[in-house]
Amino acid sequence: MLVISPKSNVFPVPSTPFEAEVIEFCQSWNAGNEWFNFHTSGSTGQPKAIRIHRDQMIHSAQLTGNWLGLEAGDRALLCLPVKFIGGVMVVVRALVWDLQLIIVEPSNQPDIPIDLSIQLTSLVPPQLQHILQNDSLLKPFHFAKGVLVGGAAISVEIESLAMKQDFPIFLTYGMTETVSHIAYRPISLKIDDYLRPLPGVELNLNEEGCICIRAEVTNRAWIETNDLAELKEDQRFKILGRKDFVINSGGMKLLPSQIEKHVQAYFLENGISKLSFVAGIPDIFYGQKAVLFIESPEEVSFEGHLKQYLLQHLSSKQIPKSIICLPKFLFNSNGKLDSLKTVALYLQSLSKESSAHDKF
Repeated sequence: MLVISPKSNVFPVPSTPFEAEVIEFCQSWNAGNEWFNFHTSGSTGQPKAIRIHRDQMIHSAQLTGNWLGLEAGDRALLCLPVKFIGGVMVVVRALVWDLQLIIVEPSNQPDIPIDLSIQLTSLVPPQLQHILQNDSLLKPFHFAKGVLVGGAAISVEIESLAMKQDFPIFLTYGMTETVSHIAYRPISLKIDDYLRPLPGVELNLNEEGCICIRAEVTNRAWIETNDLAELKEDQRFKILGRKDFVINSGGMKLLPSQIEKHVQAYFLENGISKLSFVAGIPDIFYGQKAVLFIESPEEVSFEGHLKQYLLQHLSSKQIPKSIICLPKFLFNSNGKLDSLKTVALYLQSLSKESSAHDKF
C-alpha cells in the first residue's frame, strides 16, 4: 500500500510496478499532457484503442465530485488497473479535487487498509462482494461519500448485502467512451430500481432500443451503445441486457440478464454461493439454446429444484436447456467475468473431444 497526494507532484519511490504506473500517470498529468490513450476493457469483445482529452476527464471528475460532495483532503482508494478508464479516473478525481490517494494492488480480493477512513472508491463487482462479505473490511467505509461499483451487472447476492450497509453504495453505468460513469443507482440507504443520469447527460433510445448518450464528456457527440434499455420520460433508465448477448432460440429472443437475476435469487434463497451466467451455444434444433454455466468443480444436485423455481418466474421457453459446470471461469485483466471467452473455451474443448473421438 502507498498513500500519495497526487496534486502536490511530490512522490515517494514506488515499491511495485503498479505504484510506478500510477505515479507516472500523475507526473504526466501534472506536466500538462492533453491526450491520453486507453483501451476498452474487452469484456464484450476485442479491446479497442480510444484517445481521450484531459478536458473530458476533468469534466467527468468534476461531475463526480459535485455529485458526491468531495473535498480537498478526502481519501480515495485505488484498487483498479489504471490502463482502463475505471481505474485512471479514480486518480484524476484525486488530482482535480486534491484528494489523498491510497494505492492498493488490483485484485478481486484487494488488501483494504482497515485503519484509514475512505471517502471514495471505484470497484468491480467481485471486489465489492469481497468487502461486503467480510465485516472487518467495512470499517474504513463508514464515512464514505461514495462506494462506486461498475463495469458489469451486480448479482442479487451483492445487492442484498449492499442493502444492509449504512454508507452510500452506487451501481454506476458508463464506459470508456463516456469517460467512466454517466449515471448511478443507489443500492444502499435510499434504494432505487432505476439509474439516474448525472447533470448535463442526455439520453435516448435508437431504433433497436439501445441507449444513446450525449454529454460534455462525449464532446456533445451522440454515443450509441449495445445496451438494450427501458427509458422513462424523466430520463431514468434500466439496462435490460446487451444486444450482442441476445439468444435467438427457436425464433424467440432471450435476454440472459433477465434469466440470470432469477437464478441468482434462487442461489441466495438456498444459501448457494457460486458464480453463474447464462449464454447461448449452437444447437441443431433451436439454432441457439440457452445454457446456464456454473463455476463448480463438480456437477450440481439442484437442477430439478432450480427448474421448478424458474418456472414460477419465467416462461418454459426461457428456462435454460441445460446446466454446464466448469471448474473455473475466465476473467479479463480488469477483474470482470469474461463470459464470451469462457464459453468459447468450453466450445473449443468440446470440439477437441469430438476430434479425439473421431480418431478411433
